[in-house]
Amino acid sequence: MEIKVYVVDDEERQRRSIIRHVDWERYNMRVSGEAEAAEDALRLAHEEPPDVLITDIRMLGMDGLQLSAALRLANPKLRVVMITGYEEFEYARAAVGLGADAFLVKPVLFDELGEVLEQISSTIRSERAQKEEEQRLKRQLDSFRPIARETFLHELLHGLILTEPELTSRAASLNLFGAAAKYRVMVLLAETDLSSPWTPEERQNSLKAINERAAASLGGVLAAATTTQRGHAVLILQGGVSAELQQQAEEIMTTLRSEGLGGPACSLYGGLGPEVAEPGHISDSFLLAQRAVNQRLLGYDLPLYIWVEARDREAPPDKSITELIDDFLEGLGVGDSQHSLGVLGEMMRRMAGDARLDEPQMKSLCMRLVSASSRIAGEIGDIHSQIGGEKELWEGVLESASEYELLRETLRIVTRCCDFVAERKKSPAQMVIRHALDYMHAHYDTNLSLRSVAEQVFLSPNYVGELFRSELGISFTDQLIQIRVNRAKELLQLPQLKLYEVAQQVGYQNIGYFTNLFKKVTGYTPKQYRSYIGVSQSE
Repeated sequence: MEIKVYVVDDEERQRRSIIRHVDWERYNMRVSGEAEAAEDALRLAHEEPPDVLITDIRMLGMDGLQLSAALRLANPKLRVVMITGYEEFEYARAAVGLGADAFLVKPVLFDELGEVLEQISSTIRSERAQKEEEQRLKRQLDSFRPIARETFLHELLHGLILTEPELTSRAASLNLFGAAAKYRVMVLLAETDLSSPWTPEERQNSLKAINERAAASLGGVLAAATTTQRGHAVLILQGGVSAELQQQAEEIMTTLRSEGLGGPACSLYGGLGPEVAEPGHISDSFLLAQRAVNQRLLGYDLPLYIWVEARDREAPPDKSITELIDDFLEGLGVGDSQHSLGVLGEMMRRMAGDARLDEPQMKSLCMRLVSASSRIAGEIGDIHSQIGGEKELWEGVLESASEYELLRETLRIVTRCCDFVAERKKSPAQMVIRHALDYMHAHYDTNLSLRSVAEQVFLSPNYVGELFRSELGISFTDQLIQIRVNRAKELLQLPQLKLYEVAQQVGYQNIGYFTNLFKKVTGYTPKQYRSYIGVSQSE
């Protein structure tokens, strides 16, 4: 781009001499305006402001100093060359103090003027090149920002951000979670009838419409929104009173259902996780929001499922890091990358906080993760063209300079493998749970075990048990008890059945054990329950 020059001097001979005798192309310049008076130059500048002003200091009316100050209002980076006589030397020094780049003494020597123009041209070209580079980088960053935002939210929801400073820094760069607030996660999912399944494009369009409608309804309480690998919408709510957020979530689900978004064959469900005090715990609310919405698998048909802490259920014992790795790899192997990422987040936090792990042990665990994950992904496609060969991956892990870099490099590789698997396989978690529950409802009266159910879905008992906890927030044993007790309630309404017969029909041979279990779940013995519902008992 040419550099535009104004020459302003009330002495026409000098003005014309400068214009005529300078090789402007040499300096990538063009005289875009000339004027005899400062006022004329200002009028010209409204149409095409100059980059360089060459002006006499002394002119009738407005002088050169006043002109340069006025033109700088339009172009703060204006370069100014002042022309003066010997007797105006002190005045010229004032010009330099006011931002003139150079001053030349009359009569103008064109060699000196050429040197000044060369320097100004070089400076302007350098500034423009720098500005263009900054704009290019900004455009590039703007194009990457949506990807960076999705990556950050993806890692945040699964607990894959290792340190609080990293979380804070990345959130700030994306203008997320800036104000102190409390958060709740809402999960939205849409299911279609098996008779009319969505195409991938239809699913994407429907989810987009649902997300946009929900976001518009939430307004200022929506901190961020994204979509999971399973195609569920995730809304992170912030601020306000917890009860008010819950009311808004209920109203949104009512609105979405009434508007029929997704089509007549689509059923919409929402799950709301508990309130958490800081962004670092959003993953906990997300996990429980998923468990809440998965209550639909147990036969409850509600528009919004709100997570309530389970009653009197024993917490499962903490698994070792090795057991977590086994769970992660089995989930990844069957294509359930989203469940695997949740396990991965827990695993990484455990590794980062375990002072008993020395550097060789940690590297060994990370190498196992990287090697096994890349092998599983490699069985369904050419993952190595994206992340490198196994030797390169090992080198990246072994050459990590610190524990943090080691875990981050491991996360980078393993999450790429998870994403690769997710793109090529549909997550089977929901289908596995449905099939397991169907089998349990059909065979609750037999000697049912986690192993026998796992055999029906062709997975290990350990993995199926973990799915029950992660997807439904309940153990396999507790779920089986719930199914049997619910069936027992139905049978207790039949007066012809004796209590031991009810116990046997729901899978319990020991009447005493059945009685204690029934009372623990319902608060009544079977006999008291019959009395409560007005059924006379058979002896």
